[in-house]
Amino acid sequence: MNILLEYMIVFIGVFVVNYCMSIPSKKKYDKKKIPTELLYLEKIYHINVKKINYQRFLYIYCFVNTFIITTIYIILMYLLNNWILRIIIGIILLILMIIICYGMMGRYYLKKEGNKDV
Repeated sequence: MNILLEYMIVFIGVFVVNYCMSIPSKKKYDKKKIPTELLYLEKIYHINVKKINYQRFLYIYCFVNTFIITTIYIILMYLLNNWILRIIIGIILLILMIIICYGMMGRYYLKKEGNKDV
């Protein structure tokens, strides 16, 4: 139960910081200031950026990034004691979770691309 409580507290804290650092500066779509995540989805999954609801995308990618950071933090803090092993496994988990989470997000946008309000 303590792990779940800590997960929720860390999730909320990281989400607030992530939101304050990324969302307000990118409220309007600017081709020069688009997030790297959107470029990744555009290149890998060939998503049409013009069909995406940009505001909604910002919240979704903020949520996904927070989920990745918080999950890796909890796994590393409770399963490993050696700090070198934490770094190595943390990097591997980070790469895997980015591929998995952004893969799911890319498939979501491909599925919704036929709709007007993606």
